[in-house]
Amino acid sequence: MLHEIDLGGVLLPPLIPVLLVALLMFWPLNRLISRFDGYRFAWHPALAGLCLYVILCALSLALFLVI
Repeated sequence: MLHEIDLGGVLLPPLIPVLLVALLMFWPLNRLISRFDGYRFAWHPALAGLCLYVILCALSLALFLVI
């Protein structure tokens, strides 16, 4: 169960750690795909990167819900 994060009396949404973990996974994976020119197979490289980030968000959310 995700709970609000209390940061000095300010309640933050529980999805912030999920999005940060997904971002930390996205940066090296995006760099790796770009380095080996993997985005040339995508119709729109920026859209493919966004889809990759959304998939990583879903995976990190599933990880947080299991823990």
